[in-house]
Amino acid sequence: MRFNPDEYITVHERVEKFYAKYPDGRITTTIVEHDRESGFILIRAEIFRSPDDALPAATGHAYELRSSGHVQQGSYVEVCETSSVGRALALLGFEVRRGIASREEMEKATRKQPQPPATAPPKPATAERTPPDMDAEILRAAGELGYDAAKVRKWVNQKFEVAGGLGSLTEQDKREVLKIFREKAQAPQAKTARK
Repeated sequence: MRFNPDEYITVHERVEKFYAKYPDGRITTTIVEHDRESGFILIRAEIFRSPDDALPAATGHAYELRSSGHVQQGSYVEVCETSSVGRALALLGFEVRRGIASREEMEKATRKQPQPPATAPPKPATAERTPPDMDAEILRAAGELGYDAAKVRKWVNQKFEVAGGLGSLTEQDKREVLKIFREKAQAPQAKTARK
């Protein structure tokens, strides 16, 4: 099914509707988790209808990765905050047409969908050796960087937007992870050799 932007509302339209209905209301956001090294951020938005509200009328969460796209490279915090506010307002019932997602979230999801294959002929298989136990190789390489299995799982989940760590990855993705960890492990050695 194709995405129709006219079926989704923008976050700023939800915010305008909220303040039109609740002029004394407030929208707050809080960073729940932020890992600057990996570029992961999780934000919580809370919606209060009046200054006297002790508890929020609705909440919304969103996460973002700096590596998710061109806009996120420079503004992943702002993108995440906007998404969390949009979700909280939708859960409060503001401008929900097709679902909770805002137009911005749907546009982002559409950009992430795999593109149709190019018309170029497929590349021939390379002679690159795949270790028999790729996961063990990855953990060994990560261990040289001081990463334990839990940190590797978190890093993989954030980078590839999965929930199952290495078990969620294809062999090709695992080769990429192994390459990244090996390059990171060799980088300090190269610096030492130059001194």
